[in-house]
Amino acid sequence: MTRLPAGAEIVVGVGECRIAEFGKASPALCLSTYALGSCIAVVAYDWKARLGGLLHVMLPDSSLDKFRADSHPYVYVDTGVPELFRRLQQSGSSKFGIRCCVAGGASMMADSSYFEIGKRNYLALKKSFWKLGIFIDKEDVGGSESRSVRLDLATGRVDLRKGCGEEKILAPAGINLIARSASDASAGR
Repeated sequence: MTRLPAGAEIVVGVGECRIAEFGKASPALCLSTYALGSCIAVVAYDWKARLGGLLHVMLPDSSLDKFRADSHPYVYVDTGVPELFRRLQQSGSSKFGIRCCVAGGASMMADSSYFEIGKRNYLALKKSFWKLGIFIDKEDVGGSESRSVRLDLATGRVDLRKGCGEEKILAPAGINLIARSASDASAGR
């Protein structure tokens, strides 16, 4: 992924979640996470508020260790996903104005048919989204390559890189799409 000036990027580590608003109390331009193997990144963006969140979950189910889940809810899908959306709403976002993308959930071990952590993470994620009544707009999950993602806080664009490959756009800039849709509607298109 392209390098950014110091302070322009907030890096989200494994089992962490960060919320940031473009142009407010931080010079941050983007939220990023790297080397997603079986872990999953949940990227959420409210284009009206220019508010974004990035969650990097590691395991599907907090029942494995309730004590750890209480102190580190972002490690687990079933506790991290609801907490991400609670924090976004607490920061002024509306559940209905949020666009979501997910990436990761790869099978990183040669014979992973026993554990299948990536697959189990993805299934737990779909269940959490269903319970919250939130839809996933774009996703890039499964396979056997690691991924890195970056959310541009100014526009909502989500960039993705698989392994050592080229960057691609997972989700285009939301503000540009909304503005174009409004101008198309006023022009009668």
